[in-house]
Amino acid sequence: MSIISKAMTNNWISLVDKELRASHAGETGAVWIYRGALTADFLVSIVAGLWAKLTPPRLSGQEDEKQKRDDNMSSFASEHLATEKSHLDIFENHMPPFRGSYMLLLWMVAGFMTGFLPRILGRNWFFYTIYCVECFVDEHYEEQCGLLESVEPTPFDVLEKFRRCQSDEQSHRDEAYNAMTSAPTSAMKLWGNMVGKGSAIAVVMAKKI
Repeated sequence: MSIISKAMTNNWISLVDKELRASHAGETGAVWIYRGALTADFLVSIVAGLWAKLTPPRLSGQEDEKQKRDDNMSSFASEHLATEKSHLDIFENHMPPFRGSYMLLLWMVAGFMTGFLPRILGRNWFFYTIYCVECFVDEHYEEQCGLLESVEPTPFDVLEKFRRCQSDEQSHRDEAYNAMTSAPTSAMKLWGNMVGKGSAIAVVMAKKI
């Protein structure tokens, strides 16, 4: 192999490795977002139960409606967690070998808090957070796919799996948006902007470290 060919091969391997590492870190964070949300959901249910014992009973219709909303939120998080776990399995067992990020523990903690905090603040905060996260993830997968399509040889197996994951994330984005019961407040928009910028910084860091 010529020096030029070897250099091109090494560059190709490095590029694919970085993209796999970044998305693996992202999918790891996504799993922990929903774990954080479900943990918060459990704590909220305990506090709500204790509060219900200390306050006058609500009308049955109000109580049923609240329970229905809580169940929907829990189901939403559980179903999405299962999907994100399947994405993580794809990266860990069905992709070419790559070096994982050395900062996975940080991405786990960041993901957990990104799910935990908004769930504590309420259903719209949680759904809007998921919407913002998935908007970023969709755009990131699109950029990655465009990059992979431009290199030779094109890693079609990786590209196909990226597209599959992207399709799921788009569905998650739309489901979260449709689950909101009111427009996001200014505080929520500020939080969503922080989530987006934080995600962008995380991608850059994951590619390098």
